[in-house]
Amino acid sequence: MCALSRGRLGGPVKPWMGYTALTVLTWGLWGVFSKLAANYTKPRQSILFQTVGVLAFALIVLVLEKFHVEWTTPGFTWAALGGFCAFVGFLTFFAALIDGKTSTVVVLSALYPLVTILLSVALLHERLSGKQAAGIVLALIASALLAT
Repeated sequence: MCALSRGRLGGPVKPWMGYTALTVLTWGLWGVFSKLAANYTKPRQSILFQTVGVLAFALIVLVLEKFHVEWTTPGFTWAALGGFCAFVGFLTFFAALIDGKTSTVVVLSALYPLVTILLSVALLHERLSGKQAAGIVLALIASALLAT
């Protein structure tokens, strides 16, 4: 196994790790670009303008999928609800950026996984390990420290 395919601790690098790193990078850029947009436009208009970027990416996906979409009602419904919630969150995020410091707004809004975790435990019957619970506590402490 080549050195590039091994993680820092000697184990193999898994594809999800690379995707996660790209998620952190692109969402980090999104936070900065969103603040720049908030400096020049209203929150609702920022959402409209971000939709242009989403639609451009949707076109790329359609081309990659050769314009073949596998449609299921539950898949569409859950994805559409997720998109709706995401855009409501974007709207409130932009509203917070108008007066809030970018570093504080981004850090505090990044606590959204706590809602996901709580709902996953309550509705999807997922379980948390002790390490995961400790990680949640540490994330809350880190967020509080970063937001001050």
